[in-house]
Formats: sequence, structure tokens, C-alpha cells
Amino acid sequence: MAHNDYMEGIKQYFLVIRELHEMGYELIRVCPSVSPNGANWRCATTVKKYTLKTCGAIYRSNEPHTAANTSAGEFNWDGWQGKTPHEIALQFIEHYPHIAKWGKGKDPEYKEWFKKANDLAQRGYIFFAFGDMCSCFHNDHKMLLNTEPPTGEYLEFPPAGEIENKVC
Repeated sequence: MAHNDYMEGIKQYFLVIRELHEMGYELIRVCPSVSPNGANWRCATTVKKYTLKTCGAIYRSNEPHTAANTSAGEFNWDGWQGKTPHEIALQFIEHYPHIAKWGKGKDPEYKEWFKKANDLAQRGYIFFAFGDMCSCFHNDHKMLLNTEPPTGEYLEFPPAGEIENKVC
């Protein structure tokens, strides 16, 4: 996949999550990471109750079906390609009704944080909370970016989730 196509998929993914937030699913969270070799961006889409209190962008659950996984912003069902973010958001609700059910509700603090995350993504920044050899916990509690933004911007940790964890 060409770099531009790769970025377009990630950008669209963020637009879909923004659309879900606008539809009242503000408890839905993104938990971005990178593959073991660092070449692929991955993201678990889950809800607040399955993210860490120490970093609301890190997913933890031993229960099955508590997150929808994407790679390079691509969704795991047929028929989403060529659709608008709103249409894909409706498909997401259909494919993941349990995540939609848990994700329905207000979280204005996260929704505001996500606006900045979406803005960075739309400008071509890939960010992540962790990978095999790195963690945002060792980056002054800022999300890790593919490149240092020329404006000096960084993405602070999102608001806390609900899972206790000893990582800091």
C-alpha cells in the first residue's frame, strides 16, 4: 500500500470515530499502537471501561469481543470502502453492537481530546501509545508521534479510563 493510501485510511478511521462521538457514542475510545517491527499502525477501538486509568489510550481486557481492531485504518468487514464516515459509523454500530451499547453516553473531556487527535491525524501525523519496544509512559506522558511536529505540538494522554494498572 502506498504511503498516501495508508495515511488516507488512517485519516478516514479518525473521521469515523469522530462521527460516532457526534452520534452520542462518546465513550468509544481509540487505542493506537504499532506492529512489532514498527512498520504498521494498528488501533483497537474500545470503550472507556476497557482503557487504563494511567493512560486512556491503552486497552486492557481478558474478555473476548471488547475491542474492534483495525490495521492502517481499515475495518474488518466488507462493504465499508467508498462509504462516507457517517455510513461507516452506522456499519460499525451494526457490526459491533456491544461496543456501541457500552460506548453510548457522554464524555466531553475525551471528546475534546479526540478533536485534537483527529486534527493531528488529518494533518498526517501517526501517533500511538505503545509498541513492542516503546511506550508513551516513557515519553513524559505524551503520545508518541511518527515525526516531531514542526509546530512543537504533542498529544497529551487522553483522559483516564477505568482499568487499574501498575504501569506508570
